[in-house]
Amino acid sequence: MKLFGTDGIRARAGEFPLNAAAVVAIGQAIAERLNGTVLVGQDTRVSSPWIFDLLKQGFERSGKAHGAPPARIEDAGIIPTPAVALLTRTHAFAGGVMISASHNPFEDNGIKVFSADGTKLSDVTEREIEQRINALMPANADEVVDTVPDTVISRSAVGQWLQSYRDVLLSHFPSGQWLGGLSIVADCANGAMSAVAPEILRELGASVRVICGEPSGKNINLNCGAVHLEALEAAMKEETADFGVAFDGDGDRSLFVSRSGKRVDGDAVLLLMARRMKPSTVVGTSMTNYALEKTLGAEGVALTRVGVGDRYIFEEMHRSGATIGGEPSGHIIFSDFRLSGDGLLTTLKLAQTIVDAKKSLDDLTRDWVPAPQLLKGVRVSRRVPIEDLPALQSVMRDASEELENCGRLVIRYSGTEPLLRVMIESDDAKRNDAWMNRLLSAIEKDLPQK
Repeated sequence: MKLFGTDGIRARAGEFPLNAAAVVAIGQAIAERLNGTVLVGQDTRVSSPWIFDLLKQGFERSGKAHGAPPARIEDAGIIPTPAVALLTRTHAFAGGVMISASHNPFEDNGIKVFSADGTKLSDVTEREIEQRINALMPANADEVVDTVPDTVISRSAVGQWLQSYRDVLLSHFPSGQWLGGLSIVADCANGAMSAVAPEILRELGASVRVICGEPSGKNINLNCGAVHLEALEAAMKEETADFGVAFDGDGDRSLFVSRSGKRVDGDAVLLLMARRMKPSTVVGTSMTNYALEKTLGAEGVALTRVGVGDRYIFEEMHRSGATIGGEPSGHIIFSDFRLSGDGLLTTLKLAQTIVDAKKSLDDLTRDWVPAPQLLKGVRVSRRVPIEDLPALQSVMRDASEELENCGRLVIRYSGTEPLLRVMIESDDAKRNDAWMNRLLSAIEKDLPQK
C-alpha cells in the first residue's frame, strides 16, 4: 500500500494512515531504518503532540525484534521543517522527522522523514519503509478512525534546538543590525515560525509587526500565511512597511507583499536572486511561470524544469550543481544548505538584496510581469490516471495545439491533497478562462462528483 506522497505521509489526523495503529507502525519502521538517535520536530497543530507520542511508542518497539536497544528520539519541540533538516545534518543525527502537514488546514497532519544528511528520503527508501509499515500494521488498520485529543497549543519559547537553528542560519549573514531601518510585517501563519522568525528579524535591527503569531492548535494557516495572502495584504495597507512576508505552517516557504501591495511569489524571488547570484542555470518546476523562463533566457540564464516538489528541485540542483531553485509557491532552495525550502532563509536573502541594492522591493520587481496564469484544484475521490480520462484528453490536445509557442497547460494530481490541479497560462487571460471552463467541464464528465 502506497503511503508516501511528494512530501511525506499526509492525511486527516486520526484517519488512516494517521490513526494510532498506523502511526505506531510508521514510527517503528522509521526507527528500524534510521537506526540511531533521530531529531523529531512538530508544528503547531492540535494533533502534533498525539502523533509524537505514537511515534515514540513505535521507536520504543524498534529494537525488540532484534534484541537491540531501540532507536531514540531527540525532541526538538515546535520548530520549522527546514530547521529539522538543517540540524539533522549539522548535529550528526541518524535522521530527522517532522510532524506537519505544511500549508494544509489544522485537521490534517503529516510525517516527513529526513536522512542523516538532512535530505528527503529517496523513492527506493520510501518504498522499503512502506513495505515494513504494511507488515507491522494490524489487520484492518485502514478501517479505524481515532479521536485526536484536544490539546492546547501555544507558541513555545526558543529552546535549545531553535537556538541552534538560529545560530547556523545567522552564520551565513553579516553580524550586527544590518536590517536597521527596515520595517517588516511578518505573517507567521500561527505556525512553527511564530517563535523564531520575528525574533531573528528584530535581532538584526528590523522593526517587525507580527500578525497571526499566536497558535492555538486549530488556527494554523487559518485565513492567513502563504496560502491566504489576503491577511498580509490587509495588514500592509495599515502600515508603511518596506515589505511583508507570509510563511506557511511549517515555515518551509514564504511569499511577499511589497509596500505598494504587489504580490511577490517564488518566481519573482528566483528572478531577483538570479540577478544577484549570477548563476548559469535556475531550477524551476512545471508550474514555473513561462515569463520567468523568457526573462532569464534573455539575460543568459537557463531554466531547468522538474516535477512539482522541492525534493525534485534539490535532486536536480545536486545533479547539475545549480546554486538556486524554487517553486512559485515560495519553496526556494539555496546552495547555502542545499536541503529544502526555508522561508526564513529566503526572507533574509530578500532583505539583504533590498539593503545592498538600496532599492525597494517595488523597484526591484518593477519589470517582472508574469504571464497570465489560471490555477484550479478539483477535489477528487479517486485518482484515475489522467491518460484514462477520454473527455479531458480530447480537450487537452486541442488546448495544447492552440497554446503552442504562446503558453502552457499542466494537469496533475496533487501530491499532498485529494485534488486534480489544472494550470493554464498564456499571453491572453480571456483565452485562459475559456480553456479552463472547457477543461473543468471535461473533468466533470470523466469524474462526476457524487
